[in-house]
Amino acid sequence: MNGTEIRTGIGTGKTADARDAQKRAKRERTVRILKMVALGVLIIVIGAAPSPRMIGRMLHDLTLGDTAENRRYARRKIKQLKQGGYLKKHGVRYAVSDKGGRLLSGEAIWNLQIPRPRRWDGWWHLIMFDIPQAESTARKALNSALLRMGIAQYQQSVLIYPYPIKDTLLEVCRFYKVTRYVSFISARDVDGSAALKRFFKLHEL
Repeated sequence: MNGTEIRTGIGTGKTADARDAQKRAKRERTVRILKMVALGVLIIVIGAAPSPRMIGRMLHDLTLGDTAENRRYARRKIKQLKQGGYLKKHGVRYAVSDKGGRLLSGEAIWNLQIPRPRRWDGWWHLIMFDIPQAESTARKALNSALLRMGIAQYQQSVLIYPYPIKDTLLEVCRFYKVTRYVSFISARDVDGSAALKRFFKLHEL
């Protein structure tokens, strides 16, 4: 490998960054609403429109101004969550469905960070996966998540990072249900280490 082959999910260009920011903002609002429902802050009664007071509370938690346009947006968002299967009927009100719960769990995975020591100890940490084609959606999601965390693509289905990753990445693998297809390796010497050191801006002890 050489420096031009190192790939991560960081710094993908202004246009891609803008799209990612929009998607992230939309996702964050969805997650906040689901958390409000799960905690009982937002009570959506079956067969009844959300009260103006509840809509106002929802807008406050979403850091949106209390305007007529935003109130319409809030009502549309609740309707979309119902139609999208993120909410389910539970007695006389709506609760977070299994699909909604998975989105909340995914948010926790999204926010995971790899602990980074102050100094590099000279070890490289690799994650390798051989996920069947039948589970290609999980493979793509896992690869995307790892790149987003700053782990570099070393080869196809092999990623590398200069700090210990196993404990954190096992949580990601469990979420995508691919743990049995994943292996972890630590090594002192890897091909292309000079380029990797420059890429990660490393200094050994």
